[in-house]
Amino acid sequence: MIEIMRDQHANNIVNESFHQNRYFPRTIWITGLSASGKSTLGKCLKDELANKGISKVDLLDGESVRSRLSRKYGFSTEERNSLAGVIAKLAIESNRKGNVAIVCAISHVKQTREDIRQKLGSDFLEVYLKCSVNICASRDYKGHYNKAFAGEYSNFVGVTEPYQVSDQPDLIVDTETNSVDHCVKILLRRSLQFLETDKDE
Repeated sequence: MIEIMRDQHANNIVNESFHQNRYFPRTIWITGLSASGKSTLGKCLKDELANKGISKVDLLDGESVRSRLSRKYGFSTEERNSLAGVIAKLAIESNRKGNVAIVCAISHVKQTREDIRQKLGSDFLEVYLKCSVNICASRDYKGHYNKAFAGEYSNFVGVTEPYQVSDQPDLIVDTETNSVDHCVKILLRRSLQFLETDKDE
């Protein structure tokens, strides 16, 4: 289980202030295989939200967060789960400061995402990017999939270990067959609905 602490009183104050601008500070968690489009859509979503007047947005990209942490996390399932927990804490802190958090992380274990959902409650939107391993591999300019296929990686999601799809993600975006622009439109529309909705309604 992932241990995450929240200051509900502080969060309520932030929510009340944020609601004056019609939006609530919440977390949009974009998950999927490597090279499925998480970072691309996350960056595009941040830009589109800014165009809508929502400028208080933190983009928490998994690889970027990993590189900034003092502790170096490995790529085993246990280490990946631990990193997801750290990112979740950063997202909660971002929300408490009145910011929307956009997380882009593989976070391939279903139970880990469910644990995070339980902690964030209605402030959590899980967006699953649906894209096959073969297509992701063809888009992987870094060559990680080829190395994984060749047996050079002991743990690589989609090759040595399956991505565990949630039973009911809040949004599924098919990045395999749809253009980036179309995917961004789908993601933006659902994100705005999520950020505008008062969870007490």
